Amino acid sequence: MDELLDRLEAHVGLPRDTGRAVVAIVVQFLGREAPAAAMAPLVARHPWIIEAQADAPEAPPPTHANRHFGGMARLMELANRMMALGLTMGEVQSATREVVAYARETAGAESVDGVVRAIPGLRQLV
Repeated sequence: MDELLDRLEAHVGLPRDTGRAVVAIVVQFLGREAPAAAMAPLVARHPWIIEAQADAPEAPPPTHANRHFGGMARLMELANRMMALGLTMGEVQSATREVVAYARETAGAESVDGVVRAIPGLRQLV
């Protein structure tokens, strides 16, 4: 995870503590939204994902209104959680892209693309 935190600091300007919180939020989201089979190769390559998911504050359940908008509403909730840490929308997008790019480079594009395809709207963000 240190390599990813270094990357977030260098490319997005996130301090390590903020980067760690962002990574925890993103992997928690991926673990909740993607099928376990799609996440398995990523978790096998990066076992720290399990601990990071547990370290993230529990995501609030989707509101009744957001259930109607599906994946895009859940992506906005993800963005809101990161903006609560002080990130701008541009930093949210950059950080998410960096996390996904890092995962592609280290766990393989095919497995990560399976996760991205499984989550409605995520492909447009990354």
